[in-house]
Amino acid sequence: MRPVRTTATAATATAAGAALLLALASLAAAPAASAADRADRAGRAPGCTASACNGKDPVAAHCDDDGKLVESRTLGGASGAKVQLFYSAACKANWARSVDAPDGGAVLVTSRNGRKYVRDTDGAKKYVWTPMVDGGVAAQACLGPQNSDALTCTSYH
Repeated sequence: MRPVRTTATAATATAAGAALLLALASLAAAPAASAADRADRAGRAPGCTASACNGKDPVAAHCDDDGKLVESRTLGGASGAKVQLFYSAACKANWARSVDAPDGGAVLVTSRNGRKYVRDTDGAKKYVWTPMVDGGVAAQACLGPQNSDALTCTSYH
């Protein structure tokens, strides 16, 4: 009977959609591991150190395993968006992360030697993070509208 098949197809589509949402949610995980995650990852060697981390993803390089929040700033306005600077002692590297940033924004990490990496915040992800910069050079994290100088930034650390 056609209506029964439609119901079964709708149920299958709903289950598949739920599984897809769960998979996407796991991809949006923050690059600062929880204590339980860090314990599970103990003993993994970092994928890079210092200047060899320039431009690399902190999650892929396992630098988020010991990533520590250095500073966090909240943007003005109703969004409640934050920009954060992270540091990994194992990797000797910094990266920036945005939390709840609106579409049309950009999160960036800049080091005092001029190296800069930018990621757009489009797509409404909870977290967006930048590639890393050498932690031996002071760095700051900024968040603001794309192609704008109106940025909210952490201090250099």
